[in-house]
Amino acid sequence: MANKYDVIIIGAGPAGLECANQLKNSNLSVLLIEKNKIIGPKTCAGGLTNLDRKFDVPNNKTRSFQNQEIFIKEKSYTISLVNPLKTISRFDLGQYQLQKVSNCKNIKILKEISVKEIKKNEIVTSSGNFKFKYLVGADGSNSIVRKHLGLKSKICIGMYYDVPKITDRFIWRVDPKRLKSGYIWVFPHKKYTNIGVYHNPDFVSAKEAKIALEDFLKQQDYDFSNSKFEASPINYSYCGCIFNNIFLVGDAAGLASKTTGEGISFALTSGKEIAKRIMNPNYEMDELDKILTLKKRQERMLKVFDGLPFMQTLLFKIFLNLMKKKWFQTYFGN
Repeated sequence: MANKYDVIIIGAGPAGLECANQLKNSNLSVLLIEKNKIIGPKTCAGGLTNLDRKFDVPNNKTRSFQNQEIFIKEKSYTISLVNPLKTISRFDLGQYQLQKVSNCKNIKILKEISVKEIKKNEIVTSSGNFKFKYLVGADGSNSIVRKHLGLKSKICIGMYYDVPKITDRFIWRVDPKRLKSGYIWVFPHKKYTNIGVYHNPDFVSAKEAKIALEDFLKQQDYDFSNSKFEASPINYSYCGCIFNNIFLVGDAAGLASKTTGEGISFALTSGKEIAKRIMNPNYEMDELDKILTLKKRQERMLKVFDGLPFMQTLLFKIFLNLMKKKWFQTYFGN
């Protein structure tokens, strides 16, 4: 049947594309659905950590930074990382992943299609109904698949401007008085610089966070007058990823770091692991277990920061000193 597939993947972000990549050339028929016309672009800072290394993102698509500048209020510190952080535009990442699956006979890709409803073994879309054996929700923090499963979400928020001025400085700025355990970032890309703020709406309002971001841009003399303001929720509430024949990956599963907002590595790993589980029900998903361990470590630390707001400046300084040590960087995922 033309509208019947073994696996339907909703969402062609990093998680959905990696899931499709692992399923390519298998004996399973795969339908990958994307709501947008162009695969890749998404509201995202585009940061890659050591956790992304195994996915071989091409170096010519990224910028790499060994040294990180951390500002605690106005005082600057420099940390040299064992494994450099990288940046990539989401368009480049999406197109790189897309070319891996574009010509696979067992994978069909449909763009500009929105999912309206999920029924038992069937989805209702703007282009008709499609039946599935397995459904993978890779549709982000506002996932319709997650909602269908009745799972609640918890979010932090990232907001930013892409400014034309290109810099070589990779910056993190914390200001507990204004942002609590949140931070401002400066991520240099090849053709622009992504500057944004990450915050927990339970402690800092979106309005307050945006003002802090724009104050920073003005202080650092970045012209953002012609730049588009972008913002997106980041779902960090992980409640599992396997629900009978329905699976969740990436932000849809709550697989993002509440501490930093990092999501690309979690998306790629979960997409890979779920595909392997679909092909082999006995597959143990050890790599997923590893990133869940890191996520728990990071969020336990964040709980201490959030529980002691009057000590956050001191805690940031202690954390900064520990980050100079290789074992501590590895322990928290870099």
